[in-house]
Parts: sequence; C-alpha cells; structure tokens
Amino acid sequence: MKRLDNEQSKRINYSGEISELEHFYEHQFDLIKKGNTDLVTLELVMLGKALDFVQFTHKKLGISLDTGERSVAALEEVIDAFERGVVQDNFFSSENGSIAESVSAYLGILIIANIGGKWEDTEQGMAVNVNGRLAYVSEYVEKRLLGLSELDAVTYFNSVSVVRE
Repeated sequence: MKRLDNEQSKRINYSGEISELEHFYEHQFDLIKKGNTDLVTLELVMLGKALDFVQFTHKKLGISLDTGERSVAALEEVIDAFERGVVQDNFFSSENGSIAESVSAYLGILIIANIGGKWEDTEQGMAVNVNGRLAYVSEYVEKRLLGLSELDAVTYFNSVSVVRE
C-alpha cells in the first residue's frame, strides 16, 4: 500500500469554514479507509469530535458554530444550556464518545484557530499546547458540565489567549 508522506495531506486549516473542515476530514477518512493509517493523528481525531459537536449543537439547539472567535460566546450559550438541562443527555457516556469530549475538542479547535497551538497527548490527558503552556480544555469542560467551575468559556478562552503573548 502506498503511503502518503506529503505533509500537506496531514495539515489542518483550523481557521477554515466548517464545510472546508468537514471536506478535509471526509477526504482524510477516505484515505484512511484505503489503508493510509499514517493519517490517523490526534489532530484528526479531535477534529472529528469537534465536527460532531458542531452538528449536534445545530441539530439539538439550532445554534450554528464556526471556528471564529465569536463562536466562543456561542459555545458559552451551549454549555449554559447543558448546565440548565435544556439538553438531557449523559455528558460523560463513552459509547461513541461523550458530549464532554466533543465540547473539549471544539473548544480546543477554537483555541488553535484563533490563538495558535497544537494538540498534545499528555499523561494528564489531551491538551492544547500554546507556546509551551498546556491548556487542559477537557478538565475545564468537565468541571463546567458538573457545575464545579463558574469560569465561563469566554473568560477561559481569554486566559489561554494571554499565554500567546
């Protein structure tokens, strides 16, 4: 089987439109199904989870999300809706991936698209590495969904943004 060694085939344009990201993901997934397993990366997995969340949010709440910074405020609305019980679901079920994982992936993509950084798998879990500092988005999201953090998504995003400077 021919391997794809072209680095461009693995690069994700996080600041692209959601439709572009979906097209990229589908194309990469098709290549993986054809045997190009070297394309299975943490970035691609997290992109898939984030795209699932975007679709879920649009379907369940009618809220459209994108990769722009303004979507951080929209994400706060979504998290608030989850906290208020507007969407009844098990946030931590892991059968097909949990909502908490998907929210975390989406927030991570917002950070990468607007602040910079890259996904990193650490002993403590997935994080976004921004200039050498790790933002554990899943830890933040889990605390929010459990009602253990009063820090809103915009404030969290802005605190990560400070790391960039």
